[in-house]
This record gives sequence, structure tokens and C-alpha cells, in this order.
Amino acid sequence: MPCGIIIDCACLALGGLLGSIGGIYFPQRIRDYLSKFFGVTSIAVGVNLIGQTQSLSPVMLALILGAIIGEGLKLDEHLEQLSIRISHGKEDKDFIQRYISVMVLMCSGSLGLMGAMTEGLTGDASLILTKGILDFAGGAIFAANLGASVVLIAIPQLALYLLLFFCAGFIMPCTNAYMLADFSACGGVIALVTGLRIAEIKRMRVTCLLPSLILVMPISALWHAVLG
Repeated sequence: MPCGIIIDCACLALGGLLGSIGGIYFPQRIRDYLSKFFGVTSIAVGVNLIGQTQSLSPVMLALILGAIIGEGLKLDEHLEQLSIRISHGKEDKDFIQRYISVMVLMCSGSLGLMGAMTEGLTGDASLILTKGILDFAGGAIFAANLGASVVLIAIPQLALYLLLFFCAGFIMPCTNAYMLADFSACGGVIALVTGLRIAEIKRMRVTCLLPSLILVMPISALWHAVLG
């Protein structure tokens, strides 16, 4: 039973709900500051995760190939259209970009992905519950600016984590320490890019990098098998 995953997604939804209700009682400058500060926090987490790998080469190769695939499939444009539907036809470009960044941050973080697989394989929910605490805070902060639509991010998050939970028995036995470190580093780069975007330091397409999370483990395995 994926109790940790359910609790994590519930924390995101609850944080989003409370943030959308309570956000109106805080001045706009405070809401903007907290949102940007969370982006800076994401940058710090990304840098920490990148530092776990022993070689950035397979990670960068996965990111380059993933970006090519993501751009070819126009993932950013498709996610923009989905965001417009979720926001009831609201075509505010700034809102859509921020919403996409929050969705990617909440769903693709290495902590959540590894936590879902760990719970699926061992039943240990400690990682995913830690992610739940962060998601509650993040959901509240972002919903104060973006509204109740943040609650709906819990739906794709739940679907993704459940998929990893049930596939963990096939994925985790095929991994090693190098592959897990490179996977975390890949997620760290995405967290870094997302943080730069949320903090409004640099606007970059982040959705196109998501395929790299699928590519990084097999590339890492081949890289370390050939080059050691």
C-alpha cells in the first residue's frame, strides 16, 4: 500500500488549498518574495544533488539528448495547453510559465522519484514523507500567488509516483550506486533550472529536459561499464 505517496500528494493538495485561501491576507510583495525564495531553495537543492555524482559526463549527455527529444516533441507547448485548460482558459503567459515551473518542480524532483521507488521496493516511506513536508510548504507558498489550481498538480504527481511505486521491483534491482547518483544529479540540474525560472533569474524551457530522467540511468550504466 503506497501510504507515503498518498500522504505526500495529500500534503501538496492541502498546502495548495490553504495557500489559496490564506494568501489573500498577505501583501503581494511578501507572496512574491516567498515564491522567489523557494526558487532559490530549489537552486541550492539542485547544486547539492549535482555534487553527488562522480562524473558529470553521462549526466550531461542524458540532458543534451533529453533536451533534443523534449524540443522535438514540443513538450513545453503541450504542457502550456494543459495549463491553460487547468486554469479555465486563462492565457496569462506569466501565470502559465510559473505554473509549469511549479508542476515540474513538484513532480520531477529526485527526492520524490527516489522516495516513490524506495517505498515500492522496501516499504520505507521516510523519503517520500520528507518530500510531503516540503510539498505542503511549497504548495502553500505557490498557491498564494497562483491560486487553487496548484491543488490539481497533485493529480499528475500521484499518477507518476504510483507508476514508479509499482515498477520499482523491476527498476531498482537493475541499478547501482553510480546510476542512482547520476539520476539524482540529473534531477538536480532540472531542479536548478526550475529554481532559476521560479526566482526569475533566468527563463529557460525546463519541460524539454524531462526525457533526460528516463535516459540518464541506461546512459550511466553504459558509460561506467565502458569507461569505468
